[in-house]
Amino acid sequence: MSICGLDFGTSNSTVGVLHNDQATMVPLEKHPHTGDMETTLPSALFFDFETDDISFGRQAIRNYTQGEFGRLMRSMKSILGSSQMDEGTQIKGQVYSFNQIIGFFMQSLKSRAEAFSQQAMQSVVLGRPVHFNDHHPALDAAAEQRLAEIARQVGFDQVSFQFEPIAAAFDYEQTVEDEEIALIIDIGGGTSDFTIIRLSKAGRQRADRSADLLANHGIHIGGTDFDRHLSMATMMPFFGLGVPYKDKPTIAMPIHYFVDLATWHRIHTLYDSKVIRDIADLRLSMQQVEPIDRLLTLLKQKDGHRLAGQIEQAKIDLSSASHTQLDLAFLNRDGVVTGDVTHTATAQDLEDAIATDVGRVFAAIDETLVQSGLDKQQINTVFTTGGSTALPSVKALVQQRFPAANWVSGDLFNSVGKGLVLEAQRRYR
Repeated sequence: MSICGLDFGTSNSTVGVLHNDQATMVPLEKHPHTGDMETTLPSALFFDFETDDISFGRQAIRNYTQGEFGRLMRSMKSILGSSQMDEGTQIKGQVYSFNQIIGFFMQSLKSRAEAFSQQAMQSVVLGRPVHFNDHHPALDAAAEQRLAEIARQVGFDQVSFQFEPIAAAFDYEQTVEDEEIALIIDIGGGTSDFTIIRLSKAGRQRADRSADLLANHGIHIGGTDFDRHLSMATMMPFFGLGVPYKDKPTIAMPIHYFVDLATWHRIHTLYDSKVIRDIADLRLSMQQVEPIDRLLTLLKQKDGHRLAGQIEQAKIDLSSASHTQLDLAFLNRDGVVTGDVTHTATAQDLEDAIATDVGRVFAAIDETLVQSGLDKQQINTVFTTGGSTALPSVKALVQQRFPAANWVSGDLFNSVGKGLVLEAQRRYR
């Protein structure tokens, strides 16, 4: 029976399969710049309005940023667990449910895995966050049910789930010789998840690991939230955030436009002609018009996703650099915007922008310790995975909170997927 582990992520997705009886990550897409095959596929779709084709991953983002006429969608996992799941969206005159849209993407992942394995994928273990929705158990349960329905619709016969941090723990356990208690910290695109688990060489052979699981917790904060905060702090003032009214200097431009512009799955709502007219009307009442002109140009050119992509890249760059440059030359495409359209973001900007959310992440880690009944001195290993665990402020707090623990930085993007295929092997073979 052909099996796989599928990690459908907010920002990136992966698929693991058994290849020569080894858990192997599927090469999903050729990188457009390096030509190397990548085991991650950005969770993005581009609907081409001229050809009616759908592209995925880096190719989808490339088609959009090169100016192809169509609609880009990202961060679809953020819809799961929210009331938006039932709304659907209109694309070129046709209304698609989010079940359908996520199904298009999952089908692409499945097809790539089948092409690599040269066999049909019948059984899957899907990764899921500890909570799709932090405060609404019914929405959380519905999100898992929806994801299972989508998996069956694209052709999986057997569908089951494993929490993402537990899957990451199983990946790390392949290297463990002696028994240890590990804290798994998985900060992904949409959620931060934590597991405290007893790991050992003998444990790898046990089908039932419930006795080893000491705590499991998570919150709906992740890399896309960090992107939004960085955008609000550094870029949105350039587009009018905080600009006051002429006759009401204590009142500024409505903030909801900027929150939507900084949120991937809300950006497209700003391209509506009525929204653009409303902003143009507001411009007449503002003390400064240049930032509003930049905002209007951005929306008329449908470049909001391009801006969000630059913010995301700036966050990544600032994981290892003191500053980075955002090039907004695309605003000058039609010669409408004048003046300097470059912007510098610093590591301090990022640290300040995400400080509150990082504090909430580590408060949730403290809650996980309380759940386990352990104190931090009893944690032997801290295993980190997920792109945002590379951020300097996150790394500093890990070292500060767990100075005595062995810190293992796992594969930022593949640890969960590797663990899921190991779990699939236990369940289905």
